[in-house]
Amino acid sequence: MANPHQCKSIRQAEAWIDKDEGEYWLNINHVATQQDLEENSFLEEEGQTTDSVVLNVLYCPYCGVKLDESRYETIPTFTFHDFSKW
Repeated sequence: MANPHQCKSIRQAEAWIDKDEGEYWLNINHVATQQDLEENSFLEEEGQTTDSVVLNVLYCPYCGVKLDESRYETIPTFTFHDFSKW
């Protein structure tokens, strides 16, 4: 997957936008904090990804740039992965 969009705001989050098969995908990770480690014995270290969501987007939610000028609509799709429980 290519990483076609970078903006200052998105770099401050555990997030990025990929382009795959003509669709733009917003990836957002939640990473473990010290408090998460204390509450969940399955987690091993701070910074470990605990869950992840990927959804298709037409615009960057951080800066508002339209990512694909040729598309005006999309069918909402997402995937959610919970890595905090094995």
